Amino acid sequence: MPSPCSSRCQAKGGLCVGCGRTLTEITRWSSMDERSQLAVMAELEGTKSTHSCPGCGNPTYCAVSAGEPISHCWCSQLTALPLGEASACWCRHCLSNRIGQEP
Repeated sequence: MPSPCSSRCQAKGGLCVGCGRTLTEITRWSSMDERSQLAVMAELEGTKSTHSCPGCGNPTYCAVSAGEPISHCWCSQLTALPLGEASACWCRHCLSNRIGQEP
């Protein structure tokens, strides 16, 4: 499967601002099996979601909300999660915009 790289690569807090993948997902992409790649793509495209992002309203996926451990969630691969008062997890795009903005 082709990479979802958008050639706007900029790592911010462990997440690529261009494609929305974690640095771990980017590094492992070529060695991932197709099923794993499709799962990442579904999360990026919002076709696999657990709720709407409080920041933008788009569908987003949270493994914890799906009943899985935090270690299975893409956000556990980030260097730092911003604290906030959101009622639910943010999507990759909104979260990448928020990383580093809070004291």
